[in-house]
Amino acid sequence: MSEMERADPSDFADPPPAPPPGSTIDEPVSETILRDVRLVGRRLSLVMLPGVSASARSAALRDWDLWGPLFVCMSLAVLLSVESSGEGSLLFSLIFVIVWAGAAVVTINGQLLGGRLAFFGSVCLLGYCIAPLLVAAGGCALVNATVGGGVAVVVRFALVVTGLAWSVWASSSFMADAAFPEGRKLLALYPVLLFYLSLAWMVLIGFQQGPSAAVSTLPAAAAPVPTPTAETAEVTVNVTRALLGRQ
Repeated sequence: MSEMERADPSDFADPPPAPPPGSTIDEPVSETILRDVRLVGRRLSLVMLPGVSASARSAALRDWDLWGPLFVCMSLAVLLSVESSGEGSLLFSLIFVIVWAGAAVVTINGQLLGGRLAFFGSVCLLGYCIAPLLVAAGGCALVNATVGGGVAVVVRFALVVTGLAWSVWASSSFMADAAFPEGRKLLALYPVLLFYLSLAWMVLIGFQQGPSAAVSTLPAAAAPVPTPTAETAEVTVNVTRALLGRQ
């Protein structure tokens, strides 16, 4: 048998192509997780820090993710449900629905008004812009644990209003790059204000009173009213007959 006949056919096969530059298919799972965490942190910094450049906002609109908004939404829902008394699961579901359904409605409204908005990119940024309200909710929880009385009410209100203003400011700066037609920008930003205002209201009433205060305001159980029995009725009849007999 010649050398060519004894050779393995795989020796003449072309080598597998190298992965393209920037490919992450061969990277470890830990590196993928760390890369996503860094990406979420960078986008949160775009929301929380002032002075974001237009190029950074445009890049965030193009390269979107839903892990960060999901983390912010879940954190806010868990925090409010823990602080609630007896309606934690309902409040958690309500926050979850408001965030995702509200972001979708705001995005569709912007697209119908002629804005250049990618659906998931806009939902992503609207979700990230909830972060100031999450910080305000954390501050309200701290105030409830350390301060009481009228001072706590004023501080909670100030925190929520500040978080609302920050969220609206951050989202409107991102929306400004959507190139809405003349005269339609305010129509696109009005639902954004309503979206964050509803979440701010949920935060405000969620920390209106702690669990202990909520329980203390419940009405006390009424004392059981005695119901007449057969023996009581018989005694009443006998007394009535005796009185009539004397007359």
